[in-house]
Amino acid sequence: MKTNDRLDQQYLKTLTVLYVEDDYDTRAQFTEFLSRPVDTLITAENGVEGLELFKKHRPDIVITDVMMPRMDGLAMAREIHEINPTVPIIVITAFEQNDYLIRAINIGIDKYVTKPVNSYLLFAALLESAHRLRGEQQLKIQHERDIRDARSKQNETIAVLASGMVHDYNNLIQTISGYASLALQKLEAGSPSRVYLEKVGTCTSDAHELGRLLNIIGNGYTDNTRIGPVVPCIIDTIEGVLPSDTVTFSYEVPEQLPDIDFSEPLMQLIFSGLAINAVEAMPQGGTLTLAVQTVTLCQADMVPLKPGSYIHLRLTDSGSGIAPEILPTIFDPYFSTKKKGEQRGAGLNLALCQVAIMKSGGSITAESVVGEGTTILVWLPVPEVAEEQ
Repeated sequence: MKTNDRLDQQYLKTLTVLYVEDDYDTRAQFTEFLSRPVDTLITAENGVEGLELFKKHRPDIVITDVMMPRMDGLAMAREIHEINPTVPIIVITAFEQNDYLIRAINIGIDKYVTKPVNSYLLFAALLESAHRLRGEQQLKIQHERDIRDARSKQNETIAVLASGMVHDYNNLIQTISGYASLALQKLEAGSPSRVYLEKVGTCTSDAHELGRLLNIIGNGYTDNTRIGPVVPCIIDTIEGVLPSDTVTFSYEVPEQLPDIDFSEPLMQLIFSGLAINAVEAMPQGGTLTLAVQTVTLCQADMVPLKPGSYIHLRLTDSGSGIAPEILPTIFDPYFSTKKKGEQRGAGLNLALCQVAIMKSGGSITAESVVGEGTTILVWLPVPEVAEEQ
């Protein structure tokens, strides 16, 4: 078997297929055949039912007969292409149905299997559709890798600048804070000048916090790492910042997880920031769940990460969600939905999370549905030594 055919079959195993056929016996026969090479097979008796199931499940590939009651296959295909113009649709038709073939061409369908259906030809059409989808997914992943590499180079440049600036910056802030404190000691209680100096103290505290963030960008606590279980640190961090009276937190963690090389202060910074963002998305309260598992990625996986083992974390809130047009920008520095000036440093949390996790060889992404909530997905690499144990 050729490598591409093998990869296409592996990819097909991850896909959902919708099969629409009005004849019971035919549907029963091919349901058994089609369910083997795919992940999930959904069946429908006619075009109306097929369209509803497509809207509900959004399958990756559609296989449909043409002549069916209530709504024929081509009318259904037209409606489906209105929803998703790129979904592959395989039409099963008879030689004499030339008028249907012309309609199919006009709709943009280019895959046909003629009756009586040859199982091998149907599988070949299915595999060809999977090949196309895999190619599109590879292009998408490569694009994500290119963006990731460009962002990584940008982060390295920022890190070099931050490392050079942070020492002098903190010294200046310490000097300002020290002189303000000394001046306060010289003033009598009730002096109007105390108000101004106390404001200086507040501003220097904010500036010191920004300096701490610059320090994290610059060196990422790389001198303060250890190999051990990271999930207890993450859970303790999240529980430490959640308002227990309004947010319910639950987690699902396997009994056995590999140890990884991590910085505890950095993990605390990352996951306290993620938890705070989740709380802000649930002003009336809600639920926050953490799901953890170990995953092994290979070249065939459609993930922009190096092959190897990872601890995969999914942190899901029940908040307001993020609009699709905003979602790709949430990791950009200083992106925030807060008003300008509402909070100093607003918009740095997620950018810092991405910098820190990418430095470790991991990845962070987000999924969201408006009105339903947001899931932050984190991959943390497992050292090769831990994999061998």
